[in-house]
Amino acid sequence: MSVLISALATMIIAESRADGALPDPALRDQAVQIQEQVLTAPQPGWLIEQQGNVEDWSVRLRDLRAARQVLVTPLRSDVEPTDQAGTDTDLTVTILASRALGEAQLRELFAQASGRPEVRVVFRGVAPGESLGDFIRQIHVLLREARDGLSINAIPRIEIDPRPFQSPLVEVAPTLITTDGAGKEIARVSGISRPDWLLEQVEEGRRGDLGVRGPTVAVSEPDLIAELQRRLAGIDWSARREAALARYWERASFAELPTAEQVRERRLDLTLVAQADVTLPDGTTLIRAGERVDPLAVMPFRQRLFVFDATDPRQVAEVARRGAASRAEGGLPLYLATRLDRQAGWGGYRDVQTALHDPLYLLTPDVQRRFQIERVPAVVESRDGTLVVAEWPPEG
Repeated sequence: MSVLISALATMIIAESRADGALPDPALRDQAVQIQEQVLTAPQPGWLIEQQGNVEDWSVRLRDLRAARQVLVTPLRSDVEPTDQAGTDTDLTVTILASRALGEAQLRELFAQASGRPEVRVVFRGVAPGESLGDFIRQIHVLLREARDGLSINAIPRIEIDPRPFQSPLVEVAPTLITTDGAGKEIARVSGISRPDWLLEQVEEGRRGDLGVRGPTVAVSEPDLIAELQRRLAGIDWSARREAALARYWERASFAELPTAEQVRERRLDLTLVAQADVTLPDGTTLIRAGERVDPLAVMPFRQRLFVFDATDPRQVAEVARRGAASRAEGGLPLYLATRLDRQAGWGGYRDVQTALHDPLYLLTPDVQRRFQIERVPAVVESRDGTLVVAEWPPEG
């Protein structure tokens, strides 16, 4: 599914990023591993195969429900229907269309399908080099024109789905196909635009291919699966991975803090005051409104958070030394960097991890506020049931 989404993203590209609060160290370790695996993992064989059989692709994708959701792309006009008319029949009529029919005949097809949920107009794909967005915008223009004189609620079903064109192969439009409730084909005809004509033939008992009964045109759009394969084959995935890796550090947000100039310690009061009663499912009151709760009394803080500037070799060396000593004493070190060398990128990030012999994470604004980190290097630890933040000037 993720590969298909990436394929469509080559037509309409979107990027997103989200930051979360500090999780358990084991979860963070796993997140770092997953992130690097996603960015560096090789593409699957079917994706990089340039001479693959298009029919094989369709068979694979047909069996995937998620793939069906991607390949079958319903189009709607600007106004969504609120009370669409329909029939009680189990039969469905699929009109295989192409923009080669011309705007006038496409508007006629849309009018034939308007207000009839059992009728759908299907295109095989988009033009070579055309974006999915451009295709949809062009169809929407025709929809607005076809809507003149029709009920605003009579919106036709328009989809992109190459499968009805595949077996048996359909190369001309318009072609009408009638199927039963189980999706089994009953009859088909080419050169006819009126669904009712085919339904009437089926009602009279006619079955199978009823031939060509009018003018047709060659379908101009390539199979969407074949077009995706062609576009994917032209992508340099290695270059894209490198670019993604480089962009990460270009866009990474750092919580830059000044360097500590003197030794300083302060204690943090994390006591909470309950604003309402906290009850268990059985009705037992666990905490009453107004009661003060010390989180450390409920969940001891056994880690030591080392916060430092990873671009300063002095801080890296000193935090690595103190972290090793903390581990030897039984205190699990967790390393948070306020910033890293953007130019060094992932190589610099791994160099710091090597020096620490432990995973490295970025200090997030939430963690900085929660533990009131003001200068670096600093360590956050629990002493006698209280959290202490200690700063010290780096040596050297």
